[in-house]
Amino acid sequence: MTDASGNTATCSFTVVISDNQLPTITCPANITGNNDPGLCLKVVTFTAPVGSDNCAGPSTTQTAGLASGAAFPVGTTTNAFRVTDAAGNSATCSFTVIISDNELPTITCPANITGTNDPGLCSKVVTFTAPVGTDNCPSATTTQTAGLSSGAAFPVGTTTNAFLVTDAAGNTATCSFTVVISDNQLPTITCPANITGNNDLGLCSKVVTFSAPVGADNCAGPTTTQTAGLASGAAFPVGTTTNTFRVTDAAGNTATCSFTVSISDSELPTITCPANITGNNDNGLCSKVVTFSAPVGADNCAGPSTTQIAGLPSGSAFPVGTTTNAYLVTDAAGNTATCSFTVIISDNQLPTITCPANITGNNDPGLCSKVVTFSAPVGADNCAGPTTTQTAGLASGSAFPVGTTTNAYLVTDAAGNTATCSFTVVISDNELPTITCPANITGNNDPGLCSKVVTFSAPVGADNCAGPSTTQIAGLPSGSAFPVGTTTNAYLVTDMAGNTATCSFTVVISDSELPTITCPANITGNNDPGPLLESRDFLRPCGC
Repeated sequence: MTDASGNTATCSFTVVISDNQLPTITCPANITGNNDPGLCLKVVTFTAPVGSDNCAGPSTTQTAGLASGAAFPVGTTTNAFRVTDAAGNSATCSFTVIISDNELPTITCPANITGTNDPGLCSKVVTFTAPVGTDNCPSATTTQTAGLSSGAAFPVGTTTNAFLVTDAAGNTATCSFTVVISDNQLPTITCPANITGNNDLGLCSKVVTFSAPVGADNCAGPTTTQTAGLASGAAFPVGTTTNTFRVTDAAGNTATCSFTVSISDSELPTITCPANITGNNDNGLCSKVVTFSAPVGADNCAGPSTTQIAGLPSGSAFPVGTTTNAYLVTDAAGNTATCSFTVIISDNQLPTITCPANITGNNDPGLCSKVVTFSAPVGADNCAGPTTTQTAGLASGSAFPVGTTTNAYLVTDAAGNTATCSFTVVISDNELPTITCPANITGNNDPGLCSKVVTFSAPVGADNCAGPSTTQIAGLPSGSAFPVGTTTNAYLVTDMAGNTATCSFTVVISDSELPTITCPANITGNNDPGPLLESRDFLRPCGC
């Protein structure tokens, strides 16, 4: 047997008793813990196991792991113990000391970065110092889990650069920073040139087509919208329509452009007047109330205005004559059209005129006339401006001749209507004419004749009026053979008024010649015409 010291003794006979009973050993339970702060280990104490055996003297040794009080590294440390008895039998036990690294690694990212895009690009090249994580345990690894590496072209917008540090225990820590690239470059857009045109016939608009502008940008995805005006192919109204387009890039930068579509209204408005109107004046007036439907213009565009530019409105008293009613329609574009019609009011009412009463009188002494005064008539009319003229006779204050003078007056109104009146001025000649005969004439017969040729100046009557006529009403004319005896020559003067005067003288012829006698045959005859007896020459016996 082996004692505790390993000394042996033998005897002469041997009783060999084998110890086949294993010793026993029981380890502590597994130990777990977290690392000591800032270290990649933990000091761990435990009660080391001691084996036991059926026989005295088993020995226990630690075959693996660390002793109690040692700094156990992060991870799993297996502490193993073996007990060996005196017979060499052994038994083992083990337990683990698991030190967990629950201390997170650390990592610090750069500050956030901001910038604007590189010209003409939708990005910016950005450099930075990439962060490297640290840990209480070695072998921490740092990886970039999001974003772009330093020196890359960072797109416009926000790029989050994220980094992950992982320690040997699998603990992780992250950090991130943003790279914000602003797009401060405006998009561009170019509109078509301005468009002009005339309205489509009969419409207040024109269908216009154009290529709508599309904006461009340094970054993809700009959107172009029409913010004002009408789309291509629309009916653009008369006037100026401003078509505005806005391009907006992804960063919200905008640019606009615009062009105008100017549609002129070249179509004239229309207006139709009523037919011409004719009528007669209202009784006693120089006008007529006339009503009509005033024309209203029309146009291809809304809102034409119609005004009366000449004449009178419906319901007015239209004066005698021709009134031209003219209307002007003006559309919104300033185009105009006119129409007109006439209102012709005839004055069929005659003017009036009243003459004085007839005038009678006798001639002024020694004159064949008489000065006569009177109030000349003046015509009146329903319309202003009638004119009165004397168409026959003499004016007041004139010397009216003996006889009948008809004074006639004509009143003519503005329409040419006329009226007349007349009165007579009757001047009687009550002054007798005058006549003076020669002195009586005496003489003897011409030889061998019972008569004598006698000449004298025949009297001629005179009168206050022209044209008295003188006639011999008895006797013989000058140069006649006046018979022996007394012949009375008588003369009658008659004026134009029928007034008369007479005178007479005698022609006495004495027969101083003795007679002879031879009687003629019987004679028959008729008296000579005339109021006085005329001498007839005939043969008679001497001494008769």
